[in-house]
Amino acid sequence: MAKIKDRTLEYLKVSGITKQDFCEKTGISYSNMVGKSLQSELGGDQIYEILQKFPDLNSDWLLLGRGEMLRSATQSVGNITHSTAVGVNVNGNDINISYDPLLPTVESLSDSVAKLTAQNAQLLGELSRLISIVEKKAL
Repeated sequence: MAKIKDRTLEYLKVSGITKQDFCEKTGISYSNMVGKSLQSELGGDQIYEILQKFPDLNSDWLLLGRGEMLRSATQSVGNITHSTAVGVNVNGNDINISYDPLLPTVESLSDSVAKLTAQNAQLLGELSRLISIVEKKAL
């Protein structure tokens, strides 16, 4: 049996996915996964579809037999408590985080503008009330 197909079938068994469902999802012909066809290897486009449709499948394991079958559900990105992640891109095992140092300043300004707008509305209300008192006294 071809090694990648063998690992693919092992993944299906562990994941509880039927060959029929797998073939429908990936577009791989069912006949490619049974009988004598198991001796042939999958093509690059087929492997690409498998990895796209089943993101929990570890590509190193599928292609090379290295590592764990399934990707880790959680990945540590370090301590980002005092920073803001912008444009996080998760692609396979690669995680890229870029930091925008202006974002906290913009968020702070947004909060300040909201507070000032509320205070302005309150002061306008008080000013209107004082104008009406002055107008009443002037009459």
